[in-house]
Amino acid sequence: MLNGGEESVRKLATTAGTQLTLDAFLRVQDEEPVPAFLHSALCAMSLPTKRPKDDTQPIVREDGKYALAINPRPVLQNVDGKSVMRSLGVPYGAYPRVALIYLLSQAVMKQSRDVYLGRNFTEWMRRLGYQTVSYGPRGTANLMREQVDRLLACEWQIRWDGTDTEDNAFAVRDVKISNEYAGSLDKNGSFAREIRMSEAFYSHLIDHAVPLNEIAIRELKGTPTALDLYTYLAYRLPRIGSDKGQVISWDQLAKHLGNEADSKRFRQTVRETMQIVSAVYPNANVDLSGRKVILHPSPAPLERKLVGPHLRLVGGEAPKTAPRSSVKPAHAAKSAPAKDDAPTLPFPAGSLSYGTREAVFRQIALTKGHPWSVDDMAAAFRKGCPDFSRPRTDSEWLRIWEKFVVAYAERRANRSDD
Repeated sequence: MLNGGEESVRKLATTAGTQLTLDAFLRVQDEEPVPAFLHSALCAMSLPTKRPKDDTQPIVREDGKYALAINPRPVLQNVDGKSVMRSLGVPYGAYPRVALIYLLSQAVMKQSRDVYLGRNFTEWMRRLGYQTVSYGPRGTANLMREQVDRLLACEWQIRWDGTDTEDNAFAVRDVKISNEYAGSLDKNGSFAREIRMSEAFYSHLIDHAVPLNEIAIRELKGTPTALDLYTYLAYRLPRIGSDKGQVISWDQLAKHLGNEADSKRFRQTVRETMQIVSAVYPNANVDLSGRKVILHPSPAPLERKLVGPHLRLVGGEAPKTAPRSSVKPAHAAKSAPAKDDAPTLPFPAGSLSYGTREAVFRQIALTKGHPWSVDDMAAAFRKGCPDFSRPRTDSEWLRIWEKFVVAYAERRANRSDD
């Protein structure tokens, strides 16, 4: 990888998945964070990732003190000119997850249970990050519409047996997210422009809102497991008080993520998914390398000052310990070993304006990052580079650093033009 040239490096990085990881990191790092929210119970227990064999049956998830039931209640529909009661089924996949985060975020940010969706369905989907909106049987608009209809037709039962400090027990039964929803109607995108959230659910949401970053959600929007892993870690990691972390089984993690841990495939999927999650949530400190999952105390993905004073948020203050990640990149076992005379080192600490080793990094920043501040770029790189704590050879650091500097300068220039 180190000697094959730029084209070879890009090809290998793309094959290993690291190119997508780096691109996601650059996009999230360069944009100002946008607050988003999800109910803590829905962070702890997720929707199904795939369509259940019988999607008209209630979904029940339970793991110790958590319990979540999703009941697809029948709704009145017009079929061949006749009104019939029929279940739409439970929501599944990535679409209802993204829609749910948007709906709850709007309610929390605007401090209102009336959520405005937009003038039409196309506009609303673009606000969710879907730049290409297509219609037709398998078009993105119709897939989203179907899942939103399922989502809002369901009744929810949530039970939470509080045992930890400041973790109050609660139970919410037979709650609908929305009392009023007409659904999408025509191909031109006409649909209910406003959703009124049920008062019981809204009140409970305000007390149990978990802060997320909307920019990260956009990056993960195509993969339900990535969304689940991100939201679960965003809820769980800031609440861990022990420096030793918390140990959970893979089976427990599978239940949280709406999956079945019946094979090694799930573990591999989560480890690969963690690469993209770590790109958008670089402070997440998780060890997925062993037979157990170890969750370490980590800062929340969104600074508390950005969240809003009207919320009693779930989770404590961000810990001051430096984050680390033991998730090994997918290409680690396949990459060529470093030369004997090329030791692995951490990225240079402090200012890049001084020092012999720093001079090469500084020159790249001056030539390819002009006119932006070298140390500002270095600070941004240290803050969000995936797996930053892992030592690398200087050749590897320089390649990653150069790619970051070029992308950083381009994005800053584009922002200035806007």
